[in-house]
Amino acid sequence: MVRSHDWIARLDTVDNPDSLFPRWDADPQDPASYNFAAADQWVAQVNRLGAQVLFTIASAIPHNKRPAADLAKYEIVVEHIVRHFVEGWGNGRPDSIRYWEFGDQPDFGKLHFAGTTGQFHAMYAAFARAVKRVDPRLQAGGPGLAFPLNADTGHREAFLDFVHEQRLPLDFFSYNWFSDGTRDPMDQRVVAQRLRAVLDARGFRKTALVADSWNYLGIPVNHAHPAEAAAYIVAAGIYLVDSPLDRACYFRGDGGWDPHYGFQDPAGYLGPDGRTDQRMIAVESLGQALNGKRLPASGGDEDGLAVLASRDEASGAVRVLVANHARPAAFAKPRQSDTLSFRVPIGAERVQMDFLLPPQRPVPAEPRPSQLSLTVMNRLWTSRRVTVNRLLVDKDGAHRSSFDAAPRHGAVMVDAPVGPNSFALFDINPA
Repeated sequence: MVRSHDWIARLDTVDNPDSLFPRWDADPQDPASYNFAAADQWVAQVNRLGAQVLFTIASAIPHNKRPAADLAKYEIVVEHIVRHFVEGWGNGRPDSIRYWEFGDQPDFGKLHFAGTTGQFHAMYAAFARAVKRVDPRLQAGGPGLAFPLNADTGHREAFLDFVHEQRLPLDFFSYNWFSDGTRDPMDQRVVAQRLRAVLDARGFRKTALVADSWNYLGIPVNHAHPAEAAAYIVAAGIYLVDSPLDRACYFRGDGGWDPHYGFQDPAGYLGPDGRTDQRMIAVESLGQALNGKRLPASGGDEDGLAVLASRDEASGAVRVLVANHARPAAFAKPRQSDTLSFRVPIGAERVQMDFLLPPQRPVPAEPRPSQLSLTVMNRLWTSRRVTVNRLLVDKDGAHRSSFDAAPRHGAVMVDAPVGPNSFALFDINPA
């Protein structure tokens, strides 16, 4: 799944030539009133990859954050956007989008949505009606929370209560999470567990849980070595496999330059010069390890030493992914508050933000291991040689090696120099 963002396509609530509906005095029934060119190209590219699209309906921020002035017209416009990508209306691409999200961090102060929570709820109702009117089988959800553990913003419990009272659809509940305040890859699982409990307690047991943006760091002034971020990505991704999360979209698949806020976002997975670094290799390795039948694996922990094993059904190859993420020493100290405060720069303005963190988990007292030993058991390998392809990624870059091994009693044993803030992917193939 690939999630859209506002420099690809958004629906502004004010006139904007780059918006999907550029002028609000136009006829919403006329295909010529819409601006689908950029969105059409992007959706077609994602479809060619064989991936689903998670299409977000929200205003381009921070320049437009107003609520819709005419809800009835807004609903008609949303309906025709959906018809364009589902039915092919207006020379569109039919059956190209199934998942529709409303909202992009409406709780992010007043930077993303400047209306009241009641106005946001009413816009969600219009959005949900429009989506389901096109096809009840389409998936509609939101609200893309920025601070999902904050319970008093009007966008979590109050939003769920509104949806329940109005009997509106909520096929999935979406949110963002970055670990700036903890540097702990287990955050991703803990946050998912807490949100699942909130949904279940309010009767939304069938509503899927979607992290529509996740990564290590999201605050512009925070930085980490790409190897440290890469080890986090792999460890957190492995921990998410055993979480109640249904889908997760890594944010973000580019170099990180934000054209709206005008800064280099630390969440990009390329270097500032656009070159590949350890973070992109981490995303690729995680995808490879997840692509197959999961195998039981032991020896990892929940403190950054994570392990995942799978088997490719076509080739019989076994893949083992191991991450060794070490939380920085500053995060081992007991924190004074479970609230993280930071300021968002908008030109000369500094906007204060506060959000709740998961409870602090103690950092292991023992030092992180620098040498691991990997054993893979397969009784069918008793009389065969195997080829081991190893990718090791650390602060010095990516290191690849290949060698043959002779299993003993079905066991292949490999030394794995996976030190702190590194990861390794082993691909073991029958000869």
